[in-house]
Amino acid sequence: MASALPSSTTKLRLPDAVTHDLSVVVVSYNTREMTLACVRSVLEHKGALSVEVIVVDNQSSDGSSAALRDAFPDITVIDAPANGGFAYGNAIGFEQAHGRYVLLLNPDTQVYAGGLEDSIAYMEENPQTAIMGPLVRLEDGSQQSSMIRFLSLTALASSIVIPNRWLRKTTWFGDIRYADHSRAEVNRVDAVSGCFMMVRREVLAKVGGLDTRFFMYGEETEWCHRIRAVRWEIEYNPAVEILHHGAASTEHMSAWKAVEMARGQLLFLRFTRGAGIAWFAALLMTLRDLLRAPAFIALALVGRAKRAETWWARLRFVLKSLISLPKGQSITLPQPGDVAK
Repeated sequence: MASALPSSTTKLRLPDAVTHDLSVVVVSYNTREMTLACVRSVLEHKGALSVEVIVVDNQSSDGSSAALRDAFPDITVIDAPANGGFAYGNAIGFEQAHGRYVLLLNPDTQVYAGGLEDSIAYMEENPQTAIMGPLVRLEDGSQQSSMIRFLSLTALASSIVIPNRWLRKTTWFGDIRYADHSRAEVNRVDAVSGCFMMVRREVLAKVGGLDTRFFMYGEETEWCHRIRAVRWEIEYNPAVEILHHGAASTEHMSAWKAVEMARGQLLFLRFTRGAGIAWFAALLMTLRDLLRAPAFIALALVGRAKRAETWWARLRFVLKSLISLPKGQSITLPQPGDVAK
């Protein structure tokens, strides 16, 4: 449990020149068609803003970089020297950003007319806001729960007996997704979804970027935790709306994703609240998955092996975490002048 942590890598080397209203940073990995659609939506709906688009490709094998360069010769496409995950890719993009504001945007999203201009106008009118997140629609028209509370032991303890999909919709047990708040109003929250985060350049300069010790999952909430610690606000603004193709169904869950999400939760708690709290969280996760063993064994027996495999992979991971908590990856960012464009 007391294993040494890699050094936190959040400091950014931002360009001195600010030449655009907005820098849009998109990190892609084998999402060629969605990334093309995402970039097209930004360019078509930038309005009167001066916008630069920076796509960091984390070593995709689907021809994403070539397709983006061919379709949009005026954007910046960077081939990351390694697939270091979401925080790593965004850090590379941030260090190339020349905008007064920077938008972290997922490749599986699309923006609508007026959204980028309205986002910046909101930030200008609310100088205490460090990060703004929008209303997020899924492909079926439903709204993604994009207001997020920081993970607590209360929520994890509740998840032992209550499925997470129910916890998201109730105000009991910690109200993990602000179920008691109107989604039609502006709300100050702990964190917003990482699929769209409009951030001030000043925040990147003073607080830094996402922590590259995370590979994927948990990094955006840890970032918001650091930002709120220096008394900036994180706000949800439903006047801006985007489309998010991802996360429409829990059927998208895989063994890899289940493990990485658990790892991200433990890393978040370890980095923000210490190893003791993280270890106790791993114990709660273990109890949760052990108590669900009969259900997943039954699923395997009736031919739903994928869900059983996902449960088993996560259980093995949290059991190992009781012996040695995850530390996070150690990865070095390339120098800003060395990235391949």
